Amino acid sequence: MIEGVLAGLFRQGTTILWYVCKLSTPDKLHLYEPCHQDLFDIFSKWQKGMKDPMHKLPLWDDYLEIPSEHLEIMRQRHDNFNGVIEWNKQLEQYMDAINMIPAPCILQPCRLNFVLFDLKLRYGCEIAVIVRNPIDTWFAHFPIMDEDELRKISFDKSDGDPFYTNDFFASLQHKYGFPKLCNFEQFTIVWTLANYHAICASDVVISYDRVVQHPAREFMKISRQCKTMQFDAMYADLIKPKLVDYTLSLRREFEIRFEKTVAEFGLDRYYERVLRFI
Repeated sequence: MIEGVLAGLFRQGTTILWYVCKLSTPDKLHLYEPCHQDLFDIFSKWQKGMKDPMHKLPLWDDYLEIPSEHLEIMRQRHDNFNGVIEWNKQLEQYMDAINMIPAPCILQPCRLNFVLFDLKLRYGCEIAVIVRNPIDTWFAHFPIMDEDELRKISFDKSDGDPFYTNDFFASLQHKYGFPKLCNFEQFTIVWTLANYHAICASDVVISYDRVVQHPAREFMKISRQCKTMQFDAMYADLIKPKLVDYTLSLRREFEIRFEKTVAEFGLDRYYERVLRFI
């Protein structure tokens, strides 16, 4: 059954915090990215102890512990859930299948920020949400890019973001009528609204920025707040300082563009609510 959900947008520290949670409560199943569009393709090639090439972690091991009959139901109901901003029947049936697993499960989705309240209502699960400074989050999309190239993909292009910003924005654009925007303006809207919705549904909010600054202290605090998830301070050394280090002038350029976009589309109150936790 779904006991807890550790949610957050891509590049907000979700993977490493999921791993710390997994190490801290090994008696539960910790299902990494259950809404990944390629989940069952990846799983078909996965063996216990393998490490994901990007994160160098055993991301998919716990899926091997799910009884085969439950995995098959999940496979039948699985779909592409990129860009989901509203609860729907396909997602409900898939989550029902996960909830039927005869073991306590902690889910770590990066695609469900907009529907966390629906998850909470349907399954009675605890919701812990990870937030991170928006500029650091965006820079982490492109950690080793030339500054001019970063400006080009951010301000001159409207597609090609590797972490599904365009999918979420397309759904929001269809619902609310946003005009065509560059990648970074799309990200501004997605980051603001996705984190706002997640915080409103949350039982616990985790600031990844604070975790990076004081991992042991923050792990102890978060563990006191959570009922279904733990973050043992003995794993504090797994948290590494951010490696993305663009210039302060470039950072300020992006901050100004972010704030202008928030103001232009009247998202100030949503943005300010999220900023309380950064």
